[in-house]
Amino acid sequence: MKEALKTYGEVLTNIDLKKYNTYGIGGKSTFLVKPYTLDDALNLIKYLKNNNYSFYILGGGSNVILPDEDYNGVIIKLDYLNNLVIKNKKVEAEAGISISKIVQETLKKSFVNLSFLLGIPGTLGGAIRGNAGCFGHEIFDYLEDVTIIDEDNEIVVLKKQDIKYGYRYSEFKERNVIILKATLKLELGDVEKTKQEIKEHQEYRKNTQPIDAKNAGSVFKNPEGLSAGKLIDEASLKGFRVNDAMVSEKHANFIINTHKATSSDIIELINIIKKKIKNEKNIDLELEQIIVKW
Repeated sequence: MKEALKTYGEVLTNIDLKKYNTYGIGGKSTFLVKPYTLDDALNLIKYLKNNNYSFYILGGGSNVILPDEDYNGVIIKLDYLNNLVIKNKKVEAEAGISISKIVQETLKKSFVNLSFLLGIPGTLGGAIRGNAGCFGHEIFDYLEDVTIIDEDNEIVVLKKQDIKYGYRYSEFKERNVIILKATLKLELGDVEKTKQEIKEHQEYRKNTQPIDAKNAGSVFKNPEGLSAGKLIDEASLKGFRVNDAMVSEKHANFIINTHKATSSDIIELINIIKKKIKNEKNIDLELEQIIVKW
């Protein structure tokens, strides 16, 4: 099978998935494939589906909780799908490009409206899937269209108005599709002022979030009008741990892997938090992170 997979991209075998997600958890995968082009990605998906092989698309590895079990399938990473074109106040970028790269390249052309995304880890595909955002903005604010491989292995371009989306949600979370690229609208602005704002945002993150620890970003969505972190803090759960999985002392809506936490540890800790907030505040916290199951 390895030789067949080589037709579609770079192939790695017996991969330790701990190196491919920001929690630093998970087992091993039989194969990991990085398609070289959009066509390679399409043909790889067709090959895997036609042969009934299991596969999972993994972006930058943030916002996901990978299983402890080994994966007898193919992890697909779109790292080589990282091209972007800036034209007519729009940027068309492939799904594997990092969010930070998009911000940096658009800023060079004096487009400032995507600067809020700087500091959000991961790739464009992942950011669209979860409608990533912060500081009062989200990526769907500027999305024009998304190109996907749909359930019938067809390449389809979806306009923003035809996509269901909301706070930290898009329909792609529920559909078995692969995001290939997207077009975002750009706005000109004061670059120096924006760079200063970015600096302030980075300083804020450094002071309020455990950016130096292994984590996968915000664990829970903020309930309407409330802060998940504040609710967890008020429940005296900062520093609470299950083995090496711990609620961050710096920001209670982050779980950190202090050493050798497992997926099971993190999920158990999530359930403890949810139960306590339900009992004390009668609020059902909704998970922002994705629990992956093989």
